[in-house]
This record gives sequence, C-alpha cells and structure tokens, in this order.
Amino acid sequence: MVEKVKQIKIDEDLFRMIYQYFIYGREDETELIKAGIKDKMDKMILRNIYTESKTAESVEERENARKEYLDRKEILEDFRW
Repeated sequence: MVEKVKQIKIDEDLFRMIYQYFIYGREDETELIKAGIKDKMDKMILRNIYTESKTAESVEERENARKEYLDRKEILEDFRW
C-alpha cells in the first residue's frame, strides 16, 4: 500500500516569492523566503510535538512531549498546568 504524502499550506506571498526566485532568478527576497520557510518549519515541529503530547502511547511520552511543547512556546513554569 502506498503511503499518502502530506501536503503543506503556505502563505500566498511566500509562494510568490519562491516562484519568482526559481522561475525568474530573483534573489532580492532570499532572506524573506528563508525566514518564511523557517517559520513554517517551526510551526510544523510545534504541531507535531503537540500531537505527540496528546496521542503518545505512554503517559511518560505524553508528559515529555507536553513539556517540550511548553518549553518551545516559552511558557513560564508558573503558568503551566
């Protein structure tokens, strides 16, 4: 059985910048493209950690994922449950 490939949504502006970079060779927005892709990757990682905190097999794995998620979100210890 073939595994379905996940799709990712990106902002239209980021897509346009990437398109212009590859099709027209515009390199003036390279840093914006890098920042946009990095931001998207960070959000994907956070989402995966959050999902793991809710669906992991063991309580320990869920708790570790929950702590990692809160650390990455920079939630202070005093505000954690």
